[in-house]
Amino acid sequence: MKSATLLLLYTDQYYLIKQVYPFGLDLIANYLRHYGHRVNLAYPFLPDPDLKTNLRNILEESRPDIIGLGIRNLDTCLSCEPYGDYVGNDFRTFYFLPEIKRIVDLIRTHSPDVPIIAGGGGFTISPQAILNYLGIEYGVAGEGEEPLKEFVEAFPDREKIRAISGLVYRDGRNIRINSRKAYSFKEGVFSNGRERRFQFAFETAGLPVQVKRGCNQACSYCVEPIIETGNFLFRDIDHVIAELKALAEGHDGIRQLFFVDTEFNLPDLAYCTRLIERIVEEGLHERFSFTSQFLPRPFDSGFAGLLAQAGFSIILTCDSFSDKVLKQNYTSYRLKDIQTTLEICEQAGLPCTLSMIFGLPGETYETIDQSIDQMRIYRPGPLRRYEYTVGGRIYQGTRLCRMIEKGEGTEHLYGSPSDGYVSPCYFCAPDSPFRLKAYIENALGYAIAYENRYDPGAQQSLAMAFMVDQEQWNKVVLTFMDSSVPARLRIYDYLFRKMTEAGRMDDAKELSENLLAAIQRDPSGQYCNEISLIQFYLSLIK
Repeated sequence: MKSATLLLLYTDQYYLIKQVYPFGLDLIANYLRHYGHRVNLAYPFLPDPDLKTNLRNILEESRPDIIGLGIRNLDTCLSCEPYGDYVGNDFRTFYFLPEIKRIVDLIRTHSPDVPIIAGGGGFTISPQAILNYLGIEYGVAGEGEEPLKEFVEAFPDREKIRAISGLVYRDGRNIRINSRKAYSFKEGVFSNGRERRFQFAFETAGLPVQVKRGCNQACSYCVEPIIETGNFLFRDIDHVIAELKALAEGHDGIRQLFFVDTEFNLPDLAYCTRLIERIVEEGLHERFSFTSQFLPRPFDSGFAGLLAQAGFSIILTCDSFSDKVLKQNYTSYRLKDIQTTLEICEQAGLPCTLSMIFGLPGETYETIDQSIDQMRIYRPGPLRRYEYTVGGRIYQGTRLCRMIEKGEGTEHLYGSPSDGYVSPCYFCAPDSPFRLKAYIENALGYAIAYENRYDPGAQQSLAMAFMVDQEQWNKVVLTFMDSSVPARLRIYDYLFRKMTEAGRMDDAKELSENLLAAIQRDPSGQYCNEISLIQFYLSLIK
């Protein structure tokens, strides 16, 4: 197949709640386009509430030769989702594979002869089990750019296909997994732009940028070393700076960048210090704010000061304030490292979000109380906040998984182990997820809310953003007028900005006048505070 038409589907249903940009699929799409292939990157859960309608429209518009499924996550990893669609023994979560299976079934009905190939971080965790679950023939474990290109060029030659590195495929009743090649950043191949139909995501939730791959940690529950391997690979800093400059020039709406490294300060501070110094030298800290994930060690005051100067906020992986729990889960840091880093961050004025997990192996009510005591000492405030989960999600290939398979700690198992551990299953000690969550909230005196609900109004607003990012101007105007006032208000600013940037002044005016009239007609008067803002926007285009 010399030149092909590909459809890459972003299958993360959770995008409807938290708009995480499909970064991996974007890299693959640009890589394939560089070699002359036509690629459509689509999201099947928008703009219509009905998946079947969206998918039918996508397939009829794309008419693909090959379909790729990007599987970012199998679930949310959270065991206490109040609105979750998967309920177990005193836990509740969102589980995504059933809807992905439904996507496969709908494709089979509409386009039965088109080959489907799956990939992504979620797929790489349990490739054999997911291939079986979905009932498809091919997948890619690990990085997908080169394997998918080779697949496209080899199809339908099965012998050539089966020689591709990282390929997962059916061989009779068996499923084979080819070894992966070492990854390399292919600078010059990728565009410095981004997929514009997901513009709302990267303008509101932040744009991902990658500067290295690899993780050398051994945390009991973590899949990152499986997905990225334990070997570090760094991008040339000049290339990173060039990408940031191109983003600054080409995307005025981007203000927040997220470095998606597993942990930004690994394996040491040398590379990341040089990168931040260059960001400051080039003045990019005046254009963007930055966020990334960090470990408590390595970290020092000079590094913290540089992060603060560059406009960073950090997410600090802590897991626990108990050395017993940290040691039993093979973290490379201890309580003293966390305390030192928190004090350094406070002195530097560096915003810090502490990420914790209660209920890991070794956890007892005594260790929970130790963590809560430290949370009281290092209280939330303007520069510090906490987020935590309860229970460790068991994924195939992790230390936690191997522990359960040896029969250790099974009394703390919530959920049933499935083939490849693809179904949600948690280790949670010393009690069930919901009981532990209640205990923690009572001891802290406050709850960390999980507002993870599929809100039809919010989805309606997101659908309008999705339409306007694809320049479906007439459709978005009609949808806006048929939507509820809260849904219109939630997305009005974004639509107005995009329409005026595109020179669609009449559309922007029509939307503004329509919303103004709807507010003035509303008998409750609860939206009257928005009138002055809408009138101000109208004054800008009259």
